[in-house]
Amino acid sequence: MPIYQFHCAECGRFEASFSMADVPDSTDCACGAAARRGISSPHLGRGGSAMNLLDATKATADKPAVVDRIPSGGRRAAGGSTNPLHAKLPRP
Repeated sequence: MPIYQFHCAECGRFEASFSMADVPDSTDCACGAAARRGISSPHLGRGGSAMNLLDATKATADKPAVVDRIPSGGRRAAGGSTNPLHAKLPRP
């Protein structure tokens, strides 16, 4: 839901969340006075992680990482689990 900015003559600015279809031109402030909706900039960069993911995806499209050897580390059989509790489960 979008966050809208309102201005109260007594308290100042505050934010409130409304659906885009139901946003009013004015709403009641915490003090009880009417507050008019203002114009504010959108919060485009708030997520951070989504933007980082998009940047990383763009970077690998032009310059993919080149693998020159098989990565070290234990390999397991396909479908196997590293959780020891799974070994206790009944087998078909």
